[in-house]
Amino acid sequence: MTILDKAVVGMETVELEPLRKDKQKIFGDILRYFETQQRGYIKVPTGWGKTFLSKHIMQKYYEEGKLVLFLVSRNNQLLTQTYYDRKKDRPLFPNSAVLSSAYKTDRKELLNKLKEFEERSGKGKGKQVKGSNGSAEGFVLFASLQTVLGKQSAEIKDLLLEYTDIAIVDEIHNFINNRGNDFLNEFGDRTRILGMTATPFQGVVGNVKFVDEISGDMREVYGKSLPECILDEELANLKYTIAESSEDILEVFDFEKGLAELDRQDLFLDCSTADKIKKVIRRTRLAKEVYESKIRRGNAKTLVFCAPVRKQVYGVGDENEKINAFHAKLASSIFSEELDAEEFENNPDPVLPTSFDNYSADGTFKDAAFISSELSKDEQKALLEAFRDPGKAPFILCTVGMLIEGFDFPALEALVLLRPTLSMRLFEQQLGRVTRLSPDTGKQRGNIFEISDNLDSLYQRFGDGVFGGEKVEQIQMLQPEIRLEELFSEGDAARAIREGKIELKKIDFGADKKGNGGGKGREKGRGRGKAEGTEPVEVPVRLPPTALRVRYYSRLLALTEEKDIGAFERERRELMRGALRFRLRDARDAEELVELVASVNKLKREAYEDRRLGDTSRKLKPKVFGEVEWLLKLQALNSLKYSSKHLSYQEKGRILKTLGFEPDFRRIDSFRLKCLKIGSAQKTLPELLKVLGFVHRLSSEETYQFLDKKKKEQWKREFMPAVYWGFCFIEDSPELKELFESTEWDRRVKNIIRQK
Repeated sequence: MTILDKAVVGMETVELEPLRKDKQKIFGDILRYFETQQRGYIKVPTGWGKTFLSKHIMQKYYEEGKLVLFLVSRNNQLLTQTYYDRKKDRPLFPNSAVLSSAYKTDRKELLNKLKEFEERSGKGKGKQVKGSNGSAEGFVLFASLQTVLGKQSAEIKDLLLEYTDIAIVDEIHNFINNRGNDFLNEFGDRTRILGMTATPFQGVVGNVKFVDEISGDMREVYGKSLPECILDEELANLKYTIAESSEDILEVFDFEKGLAELDRQDLFLDCSTADKIKKVIRRTRLAKEVYESKIRRGNAKTLVFCAPVRKQVYGVGDENEKINAFHAKLASSIFSEELDAEEFENNPDPVLPTSFDNYSADGTFKDAAFISSELSKDEQKALLEAFRDPGKAPFILCTVGMLIEGFDFPALEALVLLRPTLSMRLFEQQLGRVTRLSPDTGKQRGNIFEISDNLDSLYQRFGDGVFGGEKVEQIQMLQPEIRLEELFSEGDAARAIREGKIELKKIDFGADKKGNGGGKGREKGRGRGKAEGTEPVEVPVRLPPTALRVRYYSRLLALTEEKDIGAFERERRELMRGALRFRLRDARDAEELVELVASVNKLKREAYEDRRLGDTSRKLKPKVFGEVEWLLKLQALNSLKYSSKHLSYQEKGRILKTLGFEPDFRRIDSFRLKCLKIGSAQKTLPELLKVLGFVHRLSSEETYQFLDKKKKEQWKREFMPAVYWGFCFIEDSPELKELFESTEWDRRVKNIIRQK
């Protein structure tokens, strides 16, 4: 039994296990931060222990007789877990209360408690309240934002705004630019606000909002990346495996509204016809085969995230009524082998069951079950309790939109992703379900398997429409390797991969038993996990995925090449944005980038001679390709300068030579300035700084909204490209660094800067 920290309150105690030495330092740093600052947040991965750390901070203020508010948004489960000490079967803090829709709290009694606290604390002057044994006695309110803002809680809200000493906001990313943001900004100077998050942003690519937008003085107090936590053995090792479905994404998911569907966090399955549902079943069946070959052993618990369905399900249910959480129910039937997928596939007039059930004949849960909001609270509770029990079914739990945030189950061993996501926040939250270490089961590794689809048809179907409204990045975010690169962009991921603590694999269904690649090799139309005479093998996934990025970039170049009218402004911006996404880690990356640069150069030369083009297009199109050519080279040089500690001096020289420069790494800054001089409209850093200062002034919301259409077009055409060039030289100029770190940039610019 470890030594416990105790805060004595009357005859009761607040008992917390002590913080580890490293977290004690963080604890001290946070307290010191709030001696001079009012707002801050910590950013650490799910499972790191931020809620446990927050309990120690609550205890500190509680001992000093302060009023503490622990606040969440739409997560009563997390609220309950934090409020209640399950080991002691009582609230963690004796003098505390819960205010949420899940608790029938007497608001009058709570209001009286707050008023009593107000009186005894000397009208908010910080006077300590003494308990029966002479110690300080504070008060902790665990509250849901929605309940605090409800009409019945108006008086409680007013007292909280006036007398709260510290508000601890878990999952503060849910408070960005909404009613939660407004509520936090109502607190006065008396209240300290500590946010906690694993993902300090919200939204899909192109429309991302960040925690520090909550207020001008919201700053990161402490941050740690997922690879760093894995290396320090604070989180479980991670294995991520991609299984490519043979299905075309357009044939499986609903694109009725075109690329506007990508503006959501999720894509919706299309189950409106027998043929469509067969494709969904094949895709889900592939996940089942992956589970059988890569996951299933003993009583290992697996969580399956399924996709929502928008269109009427074919052959199921009432004609005017959709089945709720249909994919979760369908997946549970496939995983439990109740639905014969192959028979359904071969039946010209297939029929699906009209009802789904989680229970076996003896009344126990089946091995594979589903959980959805339509189930009663009691059944949901029973399902989760059984799922958490290693000896009980279900061993596979399928869900749509549930258990993504706040679901604490350290023993969870595997996660299957059957839903593509366009939100990095949602992606990270999903992964966080399996990254916790489990002392109870000895779990040391979390396993994640994703079923991905073919994205090529999106470029073919929508053509140059992909250039509009950030759609290029949204499309590419559907690719698992792109998301993984984004996920591991912070911290020493390369070291964690090198040491085998992070494994990134792809299942090659076409490899023979000797491990030789044999193409796709799967039986067309059946979606089987392996073809006849072959067996799937795992091959490493390379990060950065340069070859994959080159492939998508080449599609954008081809679309641009085909176009013969216009000023090519959209194409220019997206090609420049895409250029900044490339990373270079070794000679192979350099070789692939050089081939891409050569392709761009060829297109530039051909554009000069393209007789299809009018005068304006003939003038502008070659310039677009020329600017992109040198920006690609500059980005390669930046990667070499800032991310090449693992390379020897000789290797760096060879890469420079591959890129077309002298093999002298000492001259890399002069090579970078050469790229700026040849490729950019601004030939020097002072020129660039001058233009970016103008962009900064124009980009503020107050200024931008008053620009006429002509000025806005000029802003996009002439000044926005400077942002891409400027980003490459942040470390070279203190003025540029200050400019790019400004909180005043409009979101149009922030999304360029912070998603690079």
